[in-house]
Amino acid sequence: MAASAELKGRLETVEEIKSPADKYWAACKDITNLMPVIYPGVFKSIEDIVGDGKSPGSTRIVQYAEGNPIGSMTERIDSVDDEKMTAAYSVIGGDLIGAFYTKYQPTVQIIPKEKGCLVKWAVDYEKADEDVPDPQAVLEFIIGALHTLDDYVLKNN
Repeated sequence: MAASAELKGRLETVEEIKSPADKYWAACKDITNLMPVIYPGVFKSIEDIVGDGKSPGSTRIVQYAEGNPIGSMTERIDSVDDEKMTAAYSVIGGDLIGAFYTKYQPTVQIIPKEKGCLVKWAVDYEKADEDVPDPQAVLEFIIGALHTLDDYVLKNN
């Protein structure tokens, strides 16, 4: 059965980042290791179960800390372009898929600037039904996470 247009959506943001694009891109590619360190109150663990966690086909299980509305999620890296500093993902399992969304596909692009960079983050999604809200809360979390990662890169590079 095809989903109605009301169930499909896209949210995106473009954020100003102070870190140099190359260093920020390297950190983005290392989120399996960095996010549990940077956000221990949110991420209990992130484990690569297929691949190296940085290349297409890699799959990871994200376990969220107790008290979060999402317990876990399984994410696959669909594409990575180091030259263009872009990556695309698909959430393929866990608490987000099924009950809330039938499709959840984030993308990230790092755009170099003279000083710092821009990060364009977007998600294409399809709700499981019309009662499921748009993932605005996730977008707000991502915006905070992008800036927290920036702070980490600036302090540690």
